[in-house]
Parts: sequence; C-alpha cells; structure tokens
Amino acid sequence: MTSGSDSNVIVTRVSRDLFILRYNDLFTKYFEALWEIPEGVTYNSYLLLSDNATVLFDTWKRGLETRFLDALSSIIDIRDLNYVVIHHMEPDHSGSIKALYERNRNITFIGHPMVNRMISSFYGVVPRFKAVKDGEVLTMGSYELKFIHVPWLHWPETIVSYVTQINALLTCDVFGAYTIPKSVALDHMPSDYAASMRKYFVNIIGFYRDNVIKNLDKILNAVGNKISMILPSHGAVIEGDAVNEAINLYREFTLKTPIDRRVVLVYSSMYRFIDHIMSYVNDTLRNWGFDVVTYRFTDDERANIGNLLADTNNAVGIVLGISIYDTEPFPLMDYVINLLIKKLKGGKPILVITDYGWGDVVLKRIKSRLETAGFTIIDAISVNGIPTDKELNRINIALQSFKASL
Repeated sequence: MTSGSDSNVIVTRVSRDLFILRYNDLFTKYFEALWEIPEGVTYNSYLLLSDNATVLFDTWKRGLETRFLDALSSIIDIRDLNYVVIHHMEPDHSGSIKALYERNRNITFIGHPMVNRMISSFYGVVPRFKAVKDGEVLTMGSYELKFIHVPWLHWPETIVSYVTQINALLTCDVFGAYTIPKSVALDHMPSDYAASMRKYFVNIIGFYRDNVIKNLDKILNAVGNKISMILPSHGAVIEGDAVNEAINLYREFTLKTPIDRRVVLVYSSMYRFIDHIMSYVNDTLRNWGFDVVTYRFTDDERANIGNLLADTNNAVGIVLGISIYDTEPFPLMDYVINLLIKKLKGGKPILVITDYGWGDVVLKRIKSRLETAGFTIIDAISVNGIPTDKELNRINIALQSFKASL
C-alpha cells in the first residue's frame, strides 16, 4: 500500500510482524553524486513489531526525514519505538536518525561500536546507544536478533541482522540494487533485476570485493544457511528461490565470472579518428561470434559509466580506445581506467589502442598502470590519426591474440 497521498512511499507487511517502509527515488540523477541512475533507486527501512519491543532497521536518505516520519507514524506512534538498528552509517540509510531522536529521546540505537561516535559526528546528537559484539544475540519481545559484523563488506562499521524466528536477513547495502521494482518482493530473479544488482555491486561494493566472499560465508555459517528472505536497503525484498540465486550472483559478481561471450569496447573520440578503428574492432569481434557492447565518449554521446563498469565486470574481455589529450589519456578515459583499477581490481584481458595527433607519449604508462593493477594486456598499439592498412593489419593480429586469450 502507499502511505497517504505520496505515491512514492510504500508501507506494507512483508511477514506477520515485519513491515517495509520504502521510498521510490525517481529524482536523484547521480547516486552518491557520481553514478548516473535514470532507473531510480529505493530506500528501504524495516519495522519489526513484537510483544514488548518495537525495532526499526535503518532509515531513509537525508532530506527525506519528514516523509520518513510520516510513513513510520502510519504504523506506530513514534513515542512507542524502542530500538533502531543501524547497519551502516552512510546518510542514505542513517539520514533520519536526528529526526527520530528529536521525536523520541528514549530510543536506543544499536550498531557496531564505531557507530556511536559516527552518529555524533554526522548529526550532532548523542542518543542512547548499545554497541553489539560480533555474533551477539538480543531478545526483542518474542524475537531474537543476531548481529554479525561484516567489516569492509562496505564500510568498516557494516553489520547485518538476522531475525531467527522468521529466518530473515537484513543486509542494508549488501544484496542491494538500483531500479524501482514493480513489486515489493521477488521470489525469482529476472535477468533485468540481476543486472541492476550487478551494477549496484560494482559501483558501490566493487572496491571492497576482496572482503565479499569471506563475509558472505561468515553470514551463511552464522545463520546455519537458513535464510527465507533477504531484506536490503535498496531494491526488492528477496525471498523463495531468489534467495539462493542472489547469493550465487554475489559470488559471480565478486569473482567476475564471465556470463556470456561479451566483450566491452570503451573509447573516446574527439574528432572521430579512432571511430574507424573501433568500428573495425567491433565488426571483427562480432563476426567471430562475440556479443560486443560499446561505450563512447564523443562530442554527441556520453557513456553511462555505472553501466560500463557493470558490463566490464562479467565480460570475457575489454578493448580500450584512447585518444590523447594534452600529453595524457583523454580525461574521461583516464577516469575510466582509474575506476577499472579500483572497482574491478584486475583479472580481465585488455587490448589497448591509442590514437594520437603529434606524439605518442602515454601508451607505455597506460599499459604499466593496468598491468600493475592485475589486468592482462594482450597488446598495446598506438596509431597516428586515421589508421593505415599496415596499422589495421597490426590491429587484426592483436585481435587474433585477444580472441585466443578469451
């Protein structure tokens, strides 16, 4: 159901005593002021009602405090709220802490030991606070909550919660997704939703991927592999067959497992010289049966970098076409290279082609940066302006090597 007259607010049950409070954000153009999200995003909070305790899990983004309090008030009197669990302090989840505190000073906030200081630093308030240990279990009325520390599965203070009686895992950013799901819950994993999860994972969790699988296994061991539903702070509630599908997807995302014969072409072209090269590369790879996805930075097209990273994560290989600008890689391609290094952390074969006007000055530096980060450079080729037949032949030989590596 929607809450009041605001069609972007959804408040409804997901189990007998557990409610979701969801805000559909269609207005933020750049998530974290960085990632382009025309598909939108949700902010999910959850409320558990029990005999002698009322527990809220996370809140909404800063700036939505009034709407959040209105949504919460449609279920309970805020003065009756006993506990607020903070899984992660980023303000798209903790943004209503101060407003809640000002309405009810008897609330006890629960979180990682670091969270107490962060609440004061972020919001200038010092509420009642209970620091939970890793694996600690608290009884809340007729329910038991188990808290699991998962440091660097996003930030160092990140935790997840498990409601034992209903096998519900509350995960905040973990298992989150962009998009505005048509339904509150999914019991199977459509391919388009899996793609939204992958984009969110690479954009937001990718930098921390070295910690994902060990923390995922830690969670599964802590709950005895008994999960009936996953409740993230972005996207849909995951239940039924979708639970195991989501867990398997997270492993695939982390390991960058190729999911098809996809090759991602990324290039910049100020005056369309390199377009000739990339068109040749595209046609050749397609003729060999590869699924080629192209992202361009030109005078009339600007690639969605969040989508670009998502596609490279599970591609079999990457081709970079880089024009030279002021003796450096074209700035947007330099940015892409930095993001590939930070978010993917190597593990993909890459073919690099640069195109210069008056001097080839960056190819070796680009190659060195990518190799140092763990990427395999199949070849690195430099072209001056429009490619000659000799240069196209060299590119064809490089493509043969690239194909053999995939």
